[in-house]
Amino acid sequence: MQTYKDLKNEWLAVLNNYYGPEETHALLCRVTDYRRSWSAIDLLINQDQYLTTEDQNWYADVLKELSQLKPIQYILGETYFYGHCLTLSRDVLIPRPETEELVDLIIKREASAVGLNVLDIGTGSGAIAVSLKLGLTGSHLTAWDISPKALRIAKSNAIQLGAAVCFEEKNVLTLGPQKAVWDVIVSNPPYVCMSEKAHMRAHVLTQEPDLALFVPDDEPLLFYQKIAELGLSSLLPNGRIYFEINAAFGQETQTLLMHLGYHSVSLINDSYGKPRIVSAVRP
Repeated sequence: MQTYKDLKNEWLAVLNNYYGPEETHALLCRVTDYRRSWSAIDLLINQDQYLTTEDQNWYADVLKELSQLKPIQYILGETYFYGHCLTLSRDVLIPRPETEELVDLIIKREASAVGLNVLDIGTGSGAIAVSLKLGLTGSHLTAWDISPKALRIAKSNAIQLGAAVCFEEKNVLTLGPQKAVWDVIVSNPPYVCMSEKAHMRAHVLTQEPDLALFVPDDEPLLFYQKIAELGLSSLLPNGRIYFEINAAFGQETQTLLMHLGYHSVSLINDSYGKPRIVSAVRP
């Protein structure tokens, strides 16, 4: 029989070359919280406790998948985002901490407004749309995505969290001018250039959907250009636009919005000091 201390040593031996000791320990704590609702302290206190055969087999399956570089969020089928537990599959991108910062910024800036009409373009798992719906009093959320599979995940998350969001299958790159109905447009669109693949971790490249990640090297602002142009017709007067951006193209994204006539264009750093958000007001 295997104790939890034995289990930790096994995980360190198998995963150390992939993740390092600290991340490996964090992964073990995460799956133990999922399996047993134990904190890291509980795991330490109970390190000499023996696993059941069922638990031992379950941990072995998880370890095998981790050693194949499958993200823990996909293995467990869930992740936490802005205090909410979201269902995930490989059909959607795993939400990042910088996206939480985007959501937090919008909620803080727009908190005084009631009844906002908000559009989330490229919703994926629905993380942004659901969190904004729950965080902005009386808001009306609509979310678009090109992927029917992603929309199924997003709808599931909205239902399980009690967030009334209208989901629509749309390809923003093919849309013409729209009627002005939105107070806020937010998007975390694909923004990783194909040339950046060489510097990305293998578990991102092999596991997460290319459709949600990459843009051509010669069109790094493809989605920002299109969404900003759409905003010129579909945002109400003084409507706001918020983007999560590629840190390498902060100034370029800011300049693009200014050239299109947007005002109060702000380039905002994340908690690590990288430019990750651009906000602007419709001309």
